[in-house]
Amino acid sequence: MARRRATRRLAILLDSRWRALVRGDRRATVARLVGLCVELGAARFGGPLTAAERRMLATASPVAMDAASIVGAIRNGADPLGDLLLAVRSPQYRRRLGAVYTPTPIVDRMVTWLLAQAPVRVVDPVCGSGRFAAAVARRRPHMDIVAVDVDPLATLVCRANLATLGASHARVHHADFTQLRLPQTDGRTGFVGNPPYVRHHALTEAQKAWAAATAARLHLPWSGLAGLHVHFLVATLMHGAPGDVGCYITSSEWLDVRYGAALREALLHSMGGASLFLLDRTRAAFPDAMTTAVITCFELGGPRAPIRFRHLRRVEEFGTPTTGSGHPVARDRLRQAHHWTPFFTRHRRRPAGTTTVSLGRIVQVSRGVATGCNAFFVLRKEAAAALGLTAYVVPVLTRARDVLSADGTIRARDLPYVLLAPPRDVDLAAREHRPLREYLTQGERRRVHEAYLCRHRTPWWYVGARRPPIVATYMTRQAPAFALNPDGCAILNVLHGLYPRQAMEPDDLRRLVGYLMQHRQTFRGNGRTYQGGLEKFEPGEMEALQVPAPDELRRTMS
Repeated sequence: MARRRATRRLAILLDSRWRALVRGDRRATVARLVGLCVELGAARFGGPLTAAERRMLATASPVAMDAASIVGAIRNGADPLGDLLLAVRSPQYRRRLGAVYTPTPIVDRMVTWLLAQAPVRVVDPVCGSGRFAAAVARRRPHMDIVAVDVDPLATLVCRANLATLGASHARVHHADFTQLRLPQTDGRTGFVGNPPYVRHHALTEAQKAWAAATAARLHLPWSGLAGLHVHFLVATLMHGAPGDVGCYITSSEWLDVRYGAALREALLHSMGGASLFLLDRTRAAFPDAMTTAVITCFELGGPRAPIRFRHLRRVEEFGTPTTGSGHPVARDRLRQAHHWTPFFTRHRRRPAGTTTVSLGRIVQVSRGVATGCNAFFVLRKEAAAALGLTAYVVPVLTRARDVLSADGTIRARDLPYVLLAPPRDVDLAAREHRPLREYLTQGERRRVHEAYLCRHRTPWWYVGARRPPIVATYMTRQAPAFALNPDGCAILNVLHGLYPRQAMEPDDLRRLVGYLMQHRQTFRGNGRTYQGGLEKFEPGEMEALQVPAPDELRRTMS
């Protein structure tokens, strides 16, 4: 039953013309895909086959359909073999390899940019079905093309696609690009593609050791938290020569996080001339991955001109970018910055005479409480009342939505949850505290007191909840939101609390929150951008936001 459901899902993913290829279980479909690759010439194209590719060829089964329609689709720019490859490779398998296929409109624009740089050879370091290589072959069938991938089924599909397009000087390698020996060539090499996105905890120790050693050889700062896409960019530096060019699309995380320092440093030095294009976070670049994407165009050893930044609201705006597109940012300024995402937005000029200070001059920002076991410490109001715990709990904000929907002011009556927060010195032996004593005893029976955070507290059940006058979201897919907290609700560590460094009158708190909410959209890009436009503000990053000085706030926000 499960196999039949999986087969139906595969069929739905495919164009109606190719659904006849999906019959039986996944293994049978793979065999027909391999058979189609054989029919299109994959076994005789692109250089020697590896043992893994030959084993894959041995599984081929005949395809009872006319291949002419497949050939026509490939020559017209479609990727039917790649679509079938995506369907038969499970999401888990592709996640392990970091295989995320790039939509054709992005591929075409990136290849247009690359070919405008007049390379004599094009290298796709993680070819998959060969979308980038095929886009090159359709325009330049006699171009020297090198396509590389670690998946033997993908390289067979790539061979079939390039053979169909008559790519007379193409080589396909079933290999790891970071370990590949790329032959030298006379003239400029162009690197293009979508490096694999695999997080550091899924990499082997050998992969991490290679990356660290290569980065050291290239005099780049390195972090063991770097994902595989950063490894591939380091490998590009190793394989390339001065004058070579590249156009890669990756997750945009490296612009802001610590592990991205290696790539940022490379762009400031060995990847000389560069332009960066950030795709709008509200538009998914890839249909099967929630990732905010950035396209990086570079020239190895190029001029030390400013790096250009451009925010793209639509993929079509990428067009045929040149080094003159986007607004320039001086390298010295970039060298001093820990986050590069803000450079994609031209900040509005402040009105003349406006005095600003960092938010941290007015308030201290810190994260809410981590209980160690929310299932025990956070209760619904009704449950707390039924257990006789009303005297020992406080209203608590448990999610960013509590602030986003508050319209600038949190009210305890609107919150469904409470936090267990008895005073540290409560006398548990006293008769009046029996409900609390019984509940804590239940927690010990459930071994809540053995949780890591509870073990390091005295007593284990004292969470030390703080109740800030202002609360803020710090990790959402929209601008951070702020709200007054006049009822003194507690916050979990999904939110930040803002605590005045000096006593503030209620009206001053209201003015500050009013300004922060009015200008919240201008704060985007000052945090750390992760997948799908998820932006995170550490306390220090929120404290660095610029706001009018207190006297200015009183004048402008009365």
